Amino acid sequence: MKHLNYLILFCIVLISCSKTSTFVADNNNNQLPQYSESGRNIAGALFNDTTWRSNVYISVLSGTYISGFWIISSLSGDSTTIIFNGKLSYNSISFVDSLPSIPLNFFVVIKGLKIENQDSLFKLNNKTFNLDGNNNYVTLTYSYDNFRFLKNKESLGNIVFKKVQKNSSFTIGDGSPNNPIINPFIVSGLFNFTINGTSNYDIKDGRFDMVAQWKTNLIIIQ
Repeated sequence: MKHLNYLILFCIVLISCSKTSTFVADNNNNQLPQYSESGRNIAGALFNDTTWRSNVYISVLSGTYISGFWIISSLSGDSTTIIFNGKLSYNSISFVDSLPSIPLNFFVVIKGLKIENQDSLFKLNNKTFNLDGNNNYVTLTYSYDNFRFLKNKESLGNIVFKKVQKNSSFTIGDGSPNNPIINPFIVSGLFNFTINGTSNYDIKDGRFDMVAQWKTNLIIIQ
């Protein structure tokens, strides 16, 4: 996807922010979030058996919402990119929020999928996308000691959107011509990836329960 390098730079910069997500521990692994479908704004997985968790922030300087989850669709292109920004945690839940934690971000590219507007998110409901490393694939960025490496090797696996729903209990906008009243969406599901190359990466037991909102973390490129 031609916009991918721009998206990587745009989506992983998190400066002067405070976290806004709800963590409820999974019964089988208390460092992973429990699977849910209520818009807790959290994701988690095991990355080579190390705990990975997403980041969702509000900027304390500008009030801008900076998400650990993005859906970016190119109407002039041929794909939609699902982005998960997060960090590795080696020994505890609190470690993921500490300075030594390591940023690690996943970019899932799905060819042939176009999201034209917010209601088009219903296309994802109860939908599974299999990754073949060619048409559909996952890329990761891994940042440590100020070095960032882009890994785009043979990738297999799948991402499952188990439930996509409108959040009917919350609205934004005032109904004016340039500020329509809309409901944010809740996008929940599972993922498992393998990336094979010089190094092998196994991402398993992935789960996400995220809010998606047009012009916030749902971006449509004309």
